Amino acid sequence: MDSARIRAARLAVGGDVRIAASPGHTVPEAMSEAAAALPGVRTAVEVWTDDNAFLFGTVQGSTQVAVVVADPVRYAELARRTGRGGFDPALLAPGAGDAPVPALFSSGLARLARPGGEPFRLHLDSGGELRIRNAAVVDGTPARPDGGGAVIVLPAGPATAAALPRRPGPDRWFAAGAVDEDRLRELVRATAPAGQASRFRVETAAAAAAGLGENPLQRSAGRLFWGSLAGALGFALLAVLLTLVRAAPERAAVLARLRTMGLRPRQGLRLIVVEALPQAVGATVGGAAVALAAVALLGPYVDLTTMVGAPVPPGLRPAVRPVLVQALGLSALVALAVFVETAVSGRRHITTELRAGDQR
Repeated sequence: MDSARIRAARLAVGGDVRIAASPGHTVPEAMSEAAAALPGVRTAVEVWTDDNAFLFGTVQGSTQVAVVVADPVRYAELARRTGRGGFDPALLAPGAGDAPVPALFSSGLARLARPGGEPFRLHLDSGGELRIRNAAVVDGTPARPDGGGAVIVLPAGPATAAALPRRPGPDRWFAAGAVDEDRLRELVRATAPAGQASRFRVETAAAAAAGLGENPLQRSAGRLFWGSLAGALGFALLAVLLTLVRAAPERAAVLARLRTMGLRPRQGLRLIVVEALPQAVGATVGGAAVALAAVALLGPYVDLTTMVGAPVPPGLRPAVRPVLVQALGLSALVALAVFVETAVSGRRHITTELRAGDQR
């Protein structure tokens, strides 16, 4: 559930980190360059957006769209790391001469496109205009996480800049990677124009995920999960202890016979642990395999939206490492229980068995 919450937060932010300028302002170049140089940043890209653009040539005649302009290579890498709107940057390679500028259309906008592949005319709020063509359809884009409607992604470059001479600078900065939020906020205050630090908003996926986890429903779901895990662990240990108690007489008889043949106490303990460990490991690894198989079979039909606190794609992905860690940890607990039970009660049982042998 925590991984699903982090994934939902990353989709909402558009990456791991976002700097957003208030309307009418841009992210200074010095700010974006300094932020991209922070430790932990893997991919960084400046983005320009326009929410009041109009696309002419749709089945409606004209449609209001949100426009995103970014470097195609870095933006494609951000989309891949974010898990939304991935595309091949080669699709946005400019054509020759006066060819229409290639663009990515959201699925909602693609349904409004006229058949035939005719170029469209895009009119921006800043007054610029250019001809574009639908190069590919994407299910979303990091810069517009809530833009399930009409969104267009354009490549930053000479063709776009020449057609849109009045386009201002970027108003968003996105990054993927483990970035220290406090250090980023300090950098924004230091590089912002004098008296304008409040015009820039810093958001991180880590903070957004923590906010989702503060919901009472999510906290209760987390407690229920850990309570269920503790209960399952308790039942497993109880079953092991009952099995040990039931087999204690037979084990003591075997140890007594081996003691008469010169087996030392420490060697007896090692023998019991070695005998019990393969069964414990086999049982726990088998349980882990069943758990992973259940996730693979039932996971695609599980919706965690209610427990995560934000819309997330349906389905569960198996996490092999946590399952194996818990399984091997349970095996270690079983081995420890065998060791303790043998060390505590073994001597008394062995003495009883030896005396019984004397009487016989």
